[in-house]
Amino acid sequence: MKSFHFKANPDQCIHCGRCIASCSSVILYFDGQRVPRMKEEADGVAGWDGCYRCQHCLAVCPTGAISIFDKDPKDSLLPEEGANARQLEALMRNRRACRRYQDREVPREEIDQMLRLLENVPTGSNLQTLGFNVVYRKAEMDKLRKLVREEAFRLAEQGIYPGSFTKSDWEKQLEWEPGRNPGDMFFVNAPHILVIHSQRGRGQWQTDPVLAAAWFDLICASHGLGSIIMSYPVGALSHMPEVEQLLQIPKDRYYSLILGFGYPEYPYARGVQREGIAQIKELTF
Repeated sequence: MKSFHFKANPDQCIHCGRCIASCSSVILYFDGQRVPRMKEEADGVAGWDGCYRCQHCLAVCPTGAISIFDKDPKDSLLPEEGANARQLEALMRNRRACRRYQDREVPREEIDQMLRLLENVPTGSNLQTLGFNVVYRKAEMDKLRKLVREEAFRLAEQGIYPGSFTKSDWEKQLEWEPGRNPGDMFFVNAPHILVIHSQRGRGQWQTDPVLAAAWFDLICASHGLGSIIMSYPVGALSHMPEVEQLLQIPKDRYYSLILGFGYPEYPYARGVQREGIAQIKELTF
């Protein structure tokens, strides 16, 4: 990118300096007329040596004088439009791992809307290296689950089990499958999957996909969808290079989880009550 198009409207700017103070990259300054500017050497450079692309400058401006990346401040959602504490509590208490899904697809437009929201997930140094590979069509998902299942059973005959699972673990999964995940212990019959991957060696590349998975889990709940964060199919795919290639994850990318999602088979009548589980310890120095 040649320029981040940082602009400050001098007619709206009240010279408060909030944009400069909130800039983690320390690349904004007042010019001779006390109008905020971006250092020329940082413009168009992403990361530590330039702009974090966090848009804090746009968000913190009380008058909407700041624009960056050609974003209009008028298009931003306002804090008062966000969920309050009670709404967030209800969302978190009512989300759960879903293992039973209806046999229908979530509209592509709705999935895309959910994925665009994931562009706001925090990433290490705000490098934003995340990629999202999604199966939109249930028919394609059925092909994948068939391939994985057939290959997993073939490998099991050779004594090779998913990930670090033992023969005993494998047998336990088979025992549980009829009641827990009928016919599909790998993808729990989810009509869609999402694979979130990051660029190896850049920022917090092992942590970023996990954070994004947690966000997507809550996004699904907010849309009335069921979801589940799975590591078992990743373990299975680790022994199936030809099948894993179908996920189209480049070799320089990293993923450790797969998310299944779709319409839940049945609704839950209430949220859970998990008070007393958290281990909280006060630190004093």
